[in-house]
Amino acid sequence: MRLKIHKAIIIYIFLVLVRENYSQSLPFQVVPIPGNINSPMQEFGPSITSDGKTLYFYSKRNSQYTDIYKSKLNNGRWTSPIEVREINSPYDDQSPFVMGDERFIIFSSNRDGSLEFRLSNGQVGISRDLYYSEKVDGEWSTPATISDLINTDEMEENPFLHGEYLYFTRYPFGNPGQAKIYRSKIYDNNFMYPEELPSNINMRNTSTISASVSPDGKFLYFASNRPGGYGGYDLYRSKILENGKFGEPQNLGSEINTDANEAYLIVNPSDNSMIFCRKKQDENYDIYVARQSKSEEIDNDTSVSTLKPNLPIEKNKNLKNILPHEPKQEEQEKIITQQESNKSKVEEDQIIVQKKIEKDIQNITEAIKDKKKITLNSINFETNSPDLLKESYPTLNALSEILVKNPDIKIKVTGHTDLTGDLEANKKLSWERAESVKKYLTQKGIESKKIIIEGRGSTQPLLNSTSPEASRVNRRTEFEVID
Repeated sequence: MRLKIHKAIIIYIFLVLVRENYSQSLPFQVVPIPGNINSPMQEFGPSITSDGKTLYFYSKRNSQYTDIYKSKLNNGRWTSPIEVREINSPYDDQSPFVMGDERFIIFSSNRDGSLEFRLSNGQVGISRDLYYSEKVDGEWSTPATISDLINTDEMEENPFLHGEYLYFTRYPFGNPGQAKIYRSKIYDNNFMYPEELPSNINMRNTSTISASVSPDGKFLYFASNRPGGYGGYDLYRSKILENGKFGEPQNLGSEINTDANEAYLIVNPSDNSMIFCRKKQDENYDIYVARQSKSEEIDNDTSVSTLKPNLPIEKNKNLKNILPHEPKQEEQEKIITQQESNKSKVEEDQIIVQKKIEKDIQNITEAIKDKKKITLNSINFETNSPDLLKESYPTLNALSEILVKNPDIKIKVTGHTDLTGDLEANKKLSWERAESVKKYLTQKGIESKKIIIEGRGSTQPLLNSTSPEASRVNRRTEFEVID
């Protein structure tokens, strides 16, 4: 017990020292954003055009729901915001991300068309999904959902697109304290299955939200309520490494963070000022601007990348043993090669998953038309568990939408296992997996009586073998329309 306390104290001291060192290296002037942006209501989620002259954000200033607004810069001050009526709905519309020249916008909403699910109390919950709209002849097009691979029955918010990745926040309905940052790679004009950012960004048992990337692509900014901060949510940055990984996050210091809450930071590409949100005690969020002092100007292409390094580890022997050593040149080359190989493998796997989903959705449509049995290859579960993997959601969402449009259809879902393990245990597991599929569909509003389930266990293998490939084929979920 004494050893654990000693380590905890060391880690806490390390966080405080790093935090103070970083704070001393940031000579910022922080002021409320000039003009008519802030109101007694909440202003949150800023996004700015590449020329720095048009600001988007969301607020409840004129409605019981959040709406998206925009403002123009005029002589150094922001004009009174105008509601973006072409995009807003009668429900919550928020977290706008506007592409540099206003070609398109991505935002979050729980409008009609967002995914619905059944709460434990029997009521219907509505998720917050990501939508997009394009500017055509100067007008915003009718918003559409961005991708079934991204939108789930959880809450998706805070989109930010940079390079080949879309970053966003996701958390369970009603539990923002479990929020985590995800990113989806764009491949061949399609979004890949999103990945949760690593644990040094999404620290365990903390809430992490609102990722953005510096204009030069060198840094990831985000907000977190992790230990070692100044208040509730603090703003952090992490260097984006050449291998796609993320460096250890750094707190932006006491001139940015306070004992209240700070979140949703973006870097203005026109002057490298930082625009972010601050919530003082007993007040709503307002938007602030942080600019560096003239004597401390930094290069345009690096934003805050020229700041002093963190605490020199060699001067603190108590901390040296709990930090990883710097690998030698040969080790670094091996690590980078391995990381690049791993990254390529992950991307290949994501493409395979997406193709399976697209094929399953096509097969479902044909199965309903021809009343034939099909195997849903993109429906997968945790090992030895009936818990659905999130990669199963897009196919099940598509299936639920088809069933809603065809209320007279009755279906049968059959679970199968591989040939390994106990016969009775396999039968029980296959039935529980079919039941998980049924539960997911009923939460989407499909009547329970229209879904029959069956668990066949290992009694109907497609391949009579226990090899890894045969086991993969035998583990399956079948779907068919019944009279």
